[in-house]
Amino acid sequence: MKLFFSEYAGAVARKAAGVCVLSAGLASAQTNLVDAGSFEIEPVGQNTFTGWPLVNGSSDYSDYGVAHVTGGNEMADQGTNFAYFRGHPTDDSQDCLGTYVSPTVGGIYRISYWEATDGPLTNGAALWAQIGSDYGLSSADYALPGFFPNSPTALPYREFSTNWIATLSWATLSFHGINATNGITTTNGILLDNVSMVLVYPALKLVYTKPSLLSFTWPFTNSPYRLQSAATLTTNTWATLTNLPANVGSNNQILLGVSTNRVLFYRLTLP
Repeated sequence: MKLFFSEYAGAVARKAAGVCVLSAGLASAQTNLVDAGSFEIEPVGQNTFTGWPLVNGSSDYSDYGVAHVTGGNEMADQGTNFAYFRGHPTDDSQDCLGTYVSPTVGGIYRISYWEATDGPLTNGAALWAQIGSDYGLSSADYALPGFFPNSPTALPYREFSTNWIATLSWATLSFHGINATNGITTTNGILLDNVSMVLVYPALKLVYTKPSLLSFTWPFTNSPYRLQSAATLTTNTWATLTNLPANVGSNNQILLGVSTNRVLFYRLTLP
């Protein structure tokens, strides 16, 4: 969601009650940087991850791929396909899956994925996730929430998500999984679906100060978000303000004088 502020509403409120009115509107859906995150692209099968360029199995007992929904616990979070990780290597290797993404440096991205199991996993099963310059599981990259589904029963899908500030104009998003049975054959594994990475916006706040000052603030992130204005919410033409934000405590801040007799809407954007 992007937040829009009416300058005219603020001017009217100044005369009436000394407060400013906030108007919010839904932004258009953001592009998912993970092209094949739903695993719906055919074909499917073991070691087959259509649309994922990085596929490397464990050194032994590798068993992962994409499967169709068949009922019971073999379910997708959404759609008809899901990824599974059932490998049980005898060393420290994992079944690894990755894709390249191209974020805007300084942008805040919400990385989300849904994970479940299709049966009991009680011996240290795990699916690690990371983003950064490396594909292999590395402490140098940014660690995303991991899944450690040690349970005597199958676990339903659950969303894992985090916000990441992009430090690279390209990065590798990867998953590394094992069912941890150490060479013992098992049909149970970790399921993965609906992987997404979308640009999000900091919370934008407006404070009106008498007699004619608007203060826009949003959390300081070292990100190049900019304040824009437009006369209507239906236009595709937004003007980027030349005012550079000042760092005030933990926030970015822009101060503007109130203009009467016109309507202006404001939003944050990322160039």
